[in-house]
Amino acid sequence: MTLSPDSIIAPWLEAVQPKRLWVIGTSSPSVVGDYKAHAANEVAVLNPAEICSSHEMPEAALVAQPLITEKDLLVAGQLRNLLIADILCFASHKLAPEALYALAFKCGEKCQEKTSSLSSFHYSLASYNHVRVWNNPKFWANPENWNRYWW
Repeated sequence: MTLSPDSIIAPWLEAVQPKRLWVIGTSSPSVVGDYKAHAANEVAVLNPAEICSSHEMPEAALVAQPLITEKDLLVAGQLRNLLIADILCFASHKLAPEALYALAFKCGEKCQEKTSSLSSFHYSLASYNHVRVWNNPKFWANPENWNRYWW
């Protein structure tokens, strides 16, 4: 069974349940319209040039148009740099997945849109920086050891 982008977007919206959602592209997918009607949340459709000019930051963003070229990665990078908590995008197989991995996106499911094959990529600020055992005050703030040991 071949998945469509809508079949990936719907569970993502249900899991994230953003009060404010940005859809980056020329139009909003039909599943987003259904979600907006069901949940009565705010959805704004922005073109990529409007990303930095908006003052109301959303909890989540959906890049509705597939990322095909390296230039399209700028959109994903801008959204991530604005500290948007959850971002979902779709990338063409012509684009190297390593470019999205470098932006801390994780590869999701593959889907089919008309004639092109796409991969979904998800960014979550909550899971971006995992907790490390050594990265806490217990191991780096030991005043009792100051001037006692030289590392």
